[in-house]
Amino acid sequence: MKDNSDPKSPRGIQCTSNQPDWWDPYSCQPYKMRDEDKPRGGIANVIEYLKVALSNLIAFPIIALATIVMKKKASQKSAVEFVGLSLSMDLEYADQMVEMVEELGVKRLLLRIPSWDVDAIKDYVFFAEKFKDKHWVINVLQSRDSVRDIASWQNQLRTIFESTNHLTNTYWIGNAVNRTKWGCAHSGEALDLQVAAEQVRGEFSKLEFWGSSIIDFEPLLSWRTLWNLKSFRVQGNAALLYVNRRHSPYGTQYGVFDLENKLRLAKAMTKLSNRSDDKLWISETNWPLLDTKPFTPNSGNPTRTCDEQTQAEYLKLYYQIAWQTGWVEGVYWWQLINPGYGLVDHRSGELRKMPSFYALKEIIEGDLESQPKR
Repeated sequence: MKDNSDPKSPRGIQCTSNQPDWWDPYSCQPYKMRDEDKPRGGIANVIEYLKVALSNLIAFPIIALATIVMKKKASQKSAVEFVGLSLSMDLEYADQMVEMVEELGVKRLLLRIPSWDVDAIKDYVFFAEKFKDKHWVINVLQSRDSVRDIASWQNQLRTIFESTNHLTNTYWIGNAVNRTKWGCAHSGEALDLQVAAEQVRGEFSKLEFWGSSIIDFEPLLSWRTLWNLKSFRVQGNAALLYVNRRHSPYGTQYGVFDLENKLRLAKAMTKLSNRSDDKLWISETNWPLLDTKPFTPNSGNPTRTCDEQTQAEYLKLYYQIAWQTGWVEGVYWWQLINPGYGLVDHRSGELRKMPSFYALKEIIEGDLESQPKR
């Protein structure tokens, strides 16, 4: 699929050195697939759907009970321990990113490294090394080729682990595995990638993995990735819990699930998981901004986007609600520079800090404990 965006628009943040034709350089994700191009047919898909349904049917009573009895507790995390920020590797803006991260006071950083871009691994390492005294999480991105060629996926993981284990021992395996455009036709293929990563982990010492990697609120698939008979173990449930389609974090889905209740269910599932330790991380969230095409696919949809000031207000609410439940280890905002959903707008040729930048700074400086406002 080709880029049909305005050629006069400024470039996107680099995100990946090797940009295949299915990659959108503006929104830092694969292009949306046409329904007819999605590999959903076949006996393997049917079998996997049955496994998802059966595992949820069997576990429903205990999940429901665990969710109902889940009580909030005072968080023991400081703001610096709780607030995370994702960065895209871009050497042109690297020094400015270092300055902005220091201004924000963020200590937890997340860096995506695409599996298909391992030939440029030195650039990613050079970029990350510019940020001193930070706690890094490396998110390894998968593609359709990862599923088709497990051996190559494993070799790519080896290269990434070998090149970055002086920076961190924490790796988030996969991203948005329930979206076909990211490469997995069904959750079984996502689990196969996790098993393959587990096999490679045995060649290294003391690596910590995050998994599940389900985007949005899809509890049936979340449970399938958290409770199964596959051979792997993760030290944290990484949930890409977006709630922007409900507008405010207080907006509900299915009439019941606002942000707090989504977190309640996610924590209950994590606690019951036989594949994850009892740690829930919100590894990705944001609110896309209205009229920011081509930097967010939803730019013209007011039901899924908001203005800059509202984004800043919702950012604060999200962090406050998540922290005050006591169920979440930390929340990572995706990402620092992107005019479509980030904290900084680069379209004018200069880096303009948006209201959400200052909102995150205020959260770190003390607003995390403030009572959320409806």
